[in-house]
Amino acid sequence: MQAAQNRRRRRVSYAVPFLYEGLEVLLILIVITIFEGSPQMGEWSVFSYAIGTIWFLYTLYKLGKVLSRESDFQR
Repeated sequence: MQAAQNRRRRRVSYAVPFLYEGLEVLLILIVITIFEGSPQMGEWSVFSYAIGTIWFLYTLYKLGKVLSRESDFQR
């Protein structure tokens, strides 16, 4: 199991972190839509916008950390 993980780390991948970022943004939209009960963003409350913005900024922070780790690994 560990050998397979080591083999994967030898290849730098920039597509996978962006794929996960897109999926997490989709998750944010789905969760807030379920919480608010309406898929229309214009009907959402300010609280939902605030939570969504904080969650989105956190995912961008995580993406930055992953991309910096990938670029450090490439060196």
